[in-house]
Amino acid sequence: MDYTEYTAPETKVSEYYVLMSDGVSLKMLDFQPGADSSSKPIILFVAGWISQLQGWKSVLKELTSKYRVMYLETREKQSSLLPEGKKNKEISFRVSRMVEDLHEVVQQVIPEKKSFVIAGSSLGSSVVLEYLSHRTREPLCAMLISPLPVFRFPAVLGDIIPALPPSLYVVIKKIVIWYLVNFRLDKSKEKEQVEKYTNTINAADPYKLKYNALDLKRYSLMERLQYITTPCYIFGAKTDTLHETSTIRTMIEKMHRAKYIELTSNKETHSEVVAEWMVTLLQKKEYKKL
Repeated sequence: MDYTEYTAPETKVSEYYVLMSDGVSLKMLDFQPGADSSSKPIILFVAGWISQLQGWKSVLKELTSKYRVMYLETREKQSSLLPEGKKNKEISFRVSRMVEDLHEVVQQVIPEKKSFVIAGSSLGSSVVLEYLSHRTREPLCAMLISPLPVFRFPAVLGDIIPALPPSLYVVIKKIVIWYLVNFRLDKSKEKEQVEKYTNTINAADPYKLKYNALDLKRYSLMERLQYITTPCYIFGAKTDTLHETSTIRTMIEKMHRAKYIELTSNKETHSEVVAEWMVTLLQKKEYKKL
């Protein structure tokens, strides 16, 4: 794949897989800028639920020109490789397994004495927060876009769809897209975001998606937030109904060292604006003041 649109010309990009203890392999994109130095932390970016790389083009272009960024694709995505001979239902797609994945990835790819920062979005942010609550190997800080402590599915998505076989995904995805476009996204003001989520759902693996969604329906992060001591910057969007700011503010009240930064829209949280915020906070080492 050509990554020229995602980074500066002098940045080297390597693509490889990281093997997990249960045999699943997760895709990693490693962006190493020409101006990198040993004093700069690595940014480990954990993408959101079934999100695609294209949705983070503007963010990555800004971050990877200044920092080494490792972009991790989580196991519910189409890119993950399952161990040969095992069916999807024999592999866990639970959030707790994704948290374990993050721990294993940190141990494998981040040198022991190297400082690092974890960034993420949506489900990726939720996985990061639960990881932080276990207080294993802590980053300098976390920079998280629209984390979700709980995943609220309407009746048609939460009860009917999980009961259907993945073979009916063609029907299922049309229902999901209809729901998002008409009830959770502003289709008149953010046509690019509507297109992005539509493409993401169309490209998802139906089997992985089903088993992951079954766990998300029961998942809650709220009780883990009190155990997080890592400095956290939480980015939200004023007009984003998919990731409600009221819920995000409730989360922050339960955390010890967290600051909320509100942007204008879902589109802005996927743009160079949020990346510029991240760069400024790191360069000024603002996390030390939280």
